[in-house]
Amino acid sequence: MSIFTKQWVLKTLMQPFGYFKIAGAVLAGVLMPLSIAYVLSSAPARLHAEDGIIEWLSFGCWIPSALICVLALVRHDSRDDRLMFRFFFLICVLAAARELDAQVLLNPRYLGRFGVHYKTRWFLSSEVSIYLRLFWFTLFLVLGRIIFSPLIVLRKPLLRLIRSGDAAAGLFLLSAIALATGFVFDDTLRKTTLLDRDIRQAVEEIAELLGTIYFLIGISSLFSKPLSERREPLPGSCRD
Repeated sequence: MSIFTKQWVLKTLMQPFGYFKIAGAVLAGVLMPLSIAYVLSSAPARLHAEDGIIEWLSFGCWIPSALICVLALVRHDSRDDRLMFRFFFLICVLAAARELDAQVLLNPRYLGRFGVHYKTRWFLSSEVSIYLRLFWFTLFLVLGRIIFSPLIVLRKPLLRLIRSGDAAAGLFLLSAIALATGFVFDDTLRKTTLLDRDIRQAVEEIAELLGTIYFLIGISSLFSKPLSERREPLPGSCRD
């Protein structure tokens, strides 16, 4: 990254809602080389195929993001900062595991009759033991509460940052939207006949790549200036 580009990024991240400029630059920086690669490639479908280059680029963004979270937990001692980075670290680990399709290890193929299917009809099926369904439902509920409880605890300062156009908060929001778009094209529209399979899969993988890049830039920004320095301390806030 040139000095000019670095200065532009730092300056833009300091501007209210400046993250839209960053997001636009990332969008152009991703779509332009990918468009060229699709045109020049003899087998363009390989780019967005399972275990293709785009998927591996997404996985590659989660690793440094997780490492930044670990460094942040060593560097920052504020209770709110540590809570936030622990949350993001779990997100990075789970997202990276999903890119490797590690979730299939919990399927019946590997756990036999104790395995789980991530489908609503499986949880509603009378053919599956009620105790097994209750076990997995309770486990997912508890894990979900553990993972997302920091967002509930810190909801007021986070909403305040989003409304004020904070760079890190905005990038995380855009990351969530991009990743959700990828999920919709992967799971919800998997069996649709309205879109060609290659188009659907390309949109899915590119959207997920954009989401991981937005997340990486956001976590880098949060590392340099954590949550405790982006707002006035709230009444009752404490430090470790």
